[in-house]
Amino acid sequence: MKKHLIIAGIICAASIPPAYAVTKCVKLTPSTTCTTSSGNGSNWSATCGGIAIQGVAFCGYQDGGSEGKTSENVTASSTSNNNKYCWCKMVSPAVSPWVFGTPLTSAGLCADNCADQCAFRARYSTAFRSGLFSGLSD
Repeated sequence: MKKHLIIAGIICAASIPPAYAVTKCVKLTPSTTCTTSSGNGSNWSATCGGIAIQGVAFCGYQDGGSEGKTSENVTASSTSNNNKYCWCKMVSPAVSPWVFGTPLTSAGLCADNCADQCAFRARYSTAFRSGLFSGLSD
């Protein structure tokens, strides 16, 4: 009996189709119009081309140079007041690289305003959206 159960188990396992990676295509480009946006704490959101976007904000040590520049990693300084550069990342419906938003005058100001800055730039800045949506394709 055990032999039949083992054989049946092997047949079942062999007949189950393999899992494949899922690809999500999102039609978002730098020219996509964003109609609403908001920031709260370290989270921000926007509605672009009818698609709800969610993101996170981070105050880091590295200066991105100009709005819309991207980075795979953002570092923080152990000297907290050095963390005054606002970086933004889209996490839904797709994951973007970190996108530079703006330098702020202090780490405290960055912590208080970075998510709002990300939301604002997503809505009003083509350069920022270019960085945010650069890795997405049809």
